[in-house]
Amino acid sequence: MMKGLMFGYAGAMLLVLGGGELLARPPAQFVEAGACRAIDGDTLRCGQTRVRLLGIDAAETSGHCRQGRVCAPGDPVAQRATLQRLAKAALSITPVKQDRYGRTIAIVRSAAGDNLSCAMLRAGASYVARWDDGKIIWRSCVELARRANQL
Repeated sequence: MMKGLMFGYAGAMLLVLGGGELLARPPAQFVEAGACRAIDGDTLRCGQTRVRLLGIDAAETSGHCRQGRVCAPGDPVAQRATLQRLAKAALSITPVKQDRYGRTIAIVRSAAGDNLSCAMLRAGASYVARWDDGKIIWRSCVELARRANQL
């Protein structure tokens, strides 16, 4: 579980373990099955940590797309339900960075190794290249990213 973990970002990415050990490159953190829940179609809450899927923008619920913003199309309820179903399994979370809202942007995989960003593209979420640091998601599921709505 992510209990006792804190992600810090000051220049180089750092991971502070409960015992205070610092690592320059954070390894994947394994989260027990059922420890995360979907906030929407692109964000999980794992304990106190909010985890945003790298390179993904899911549809917003009614009234949450502020005026002037291009929001992802699709069914927000269906996309959240898909991410919730995927989050029931044990997960591997590899932090990439932190966004301006304090969320950990991460590569999230199931215990079987399936990339949840790719799964959400399959479920109708949008691909956002400028949010995909190092084109990690593009390389992981290039055909899905090509076919997805690109914002």
